[in-house]
Amino acid sequence: MMKRKIVLAAAVMVSAMVLTACNESGASKSAGSKSADLNCPELPQDPEATGEFDPIASKDARPCGTITLWGSAMPKSFNMWEDYNSFSAELMGMMFEPLVSLHSTEDREVGILADSWSVSEDGKTFTFHVDPRAKWSDGKPVTAEDVQYYYDVIMDEKNLTPIFKVGLSRFDRPEVVDSFTVKKESHWGNFWEAAGMLAFPKHVWAGKDFNQIRYEFPVVSGPYKIKTFREDRYVELARRADWWGFKKNWNRGKYNFQKIRYRFMNDQTKALEAFKKQDFNAYAIYTSSIWMKQTDFDAVKKGWAVKQRIFNKEPIGFQGMAINLRKPQFQDVRVRRALSMLLNREAMNEKYMFGQYFLLNSYYPDLWEGNKNPTAPLYTFNPDSARALFAEAGYKVNGQGVLEKDGKPFAINFITSQEDLRHLTLFQEDLKKVGVVATIEQMSQSTLRKRLDDADFDLYWVNWGAGRLRDPEASWHSATALQKGTNNLAGVQDKVVDSLIDLQKTEFDLAKRNEILKALDNRLAEIVPYVLMWQCDHHRILYWNRYGMPEKVLDHFNREDAIPVYWWLDPEKSKKLDAAMKSGESLPIPEYDVK
Repeated sequence: MMKRKIVLAAAVMVSAMVLTACNESGASKSAGSKSADLNCPELPQDPEATGEFDPIASKDARPCGTITLWGSAMPKSFNMWEDYNSFSAELMGMMFEPLVSLHSTEDREVGILADSWSVSEDGKTFTFHVDPRAKWSDGKPVTAEDVQYYYDVIMDEKNLTPIFKVGLSRFDRPEVVDSFTVKKESHWGNFWEAAGMLAFPKHVWAGKDFNQIRYEFPVVSGPYKIKTFREDRYVELARRADWWGFKKNWNRGKYNFQKIRYRFMNDQTKALEAFKKQDFNAYAIYTSSIWMKQTDFDAVKKGWAVKQRIFNKEPIGFQGMAINLRKPQFQDVRVRRALSMLLNREAMNEKYMFGQYFLLNSYYPDLWEGNKNPTAPLYTFNPDSARALFAEAGYKVNGQGVLEKDGKPFAINFITSQEDLRHLTLFQEDLKKVGVVATIEQMSQSTLRKRLDDADFDLYWVNWGAGRLRDPEASWHSATALQKGTNNLAGVQDKVVDSLIDLQKTEFDLAKRNEILKALDNRLAEIVPYVLMWQCDHHRILYWNRYGMPEKVLDHFNREDAIPVYWWLDPEKSKKLDAAMKSGESLPIPEYDVK
């Protein structure tokens, strides 16, 4: 197999990560409630700063204060490369930078650690030139050797970095052509794989066991570094006033908090109570029942705390019941369509989710206006039509009221590690009413993972995320259907799907790739590999009314991970909030929906 080439120039780095945060009890109060003590000078223009500005960042932002956010349960490591988890990815994203990132509002590249890059005519060699101003927090320059060292660390067989080895395995070892440059086969994703390479501080980590680097990162290249870590309590990041990145206009008005604290707390209900006591400054809500029942407390009614739904252009994934097409009873598409008609999504949305979700008919909903594929069916609950489809597929109801074919009953077993079985139980009851033998099997997460890895299941409820750079190969290509631990849970093996996936590989124009994905979406709607469920088209967030932020609260494509990047502590708003809370008076209540 032909490998791609990466040429490294100067220094290279990777990963535009997300952030979630948390704070030790009381930190938000000391940071925000004593407005008179705040030192929040206006941000002066740096005449030496170069490049374009980020359109999401505000010119009114000020560097000051502390923000306290939720960090969920403490991970076993902050080293996301050897123990990947969302929190650690967010944390590392504040301390390390990518070579190149996607623009915040446009579908084009923006240099972060790299100040220039090029692609060879054959699309197999990518050269990145690292900004010569890039420096580690100890003052040493970031070099191309540091990027090459990243590759060496990730690809070292001794290091527990399997997820990251997959993409880099398509490359030869990066080639250092001078003190600044990186090289790669023609697939649009190769550029981003190369652009996502990070620089690791070779002068600090060389000779150390990478698997043992878990909580200490004394030398970084990004805007923050770890100041304090208390196991099972919190981790606090400190803003680097000397960060080289502030010489780029792209970072003006960003990374404004002097301290960011992520407090570890596993229970979401307790986290909400902590927010009410101002132990957290902002808190995202992912459970509709909590949002509808527990968030209209006194501080929200008085405008001291803000409750908002944010509608932006974050790519929307899909969720549903993956149907194991490897099993004979699910290979007839009429059976799969019948199952889709027996999931009472309307009742579940109304009864359990307070109508907060839209029903899916697409695997790439945000590619379509209104999140609806106009050519795909939107299945509604229809037991009579489901019975007719089962009959067309050769099933008859026997004397015991069970559907059978060739003497075999039609049976489904749901596997789950969830405690809340309300949705599965309702589905189970409706299946039984038409003659399907349906059972629910609860198990530990580790047992569940093994069952999925071995494709030992009938239907499994899964929620897939999405990104701006969608590569459908791992999820849908025939070559992945029989792999152990595949993301192609349904085991799709379809020539039309394969041809569309192969077609998009060499299309470097994102808009054109999305058109191919629309065609793929239409084909998936025809073959029905999932019983599609529902999705949310907005973000739900609570925050104390003392912060400056972008016009649309979050950025163009992300969620609450934008808070530590774009928000700032506003002295005037903070002063008004303190006065209102002291007097018991209300503040104007901001708009509930932000669009």
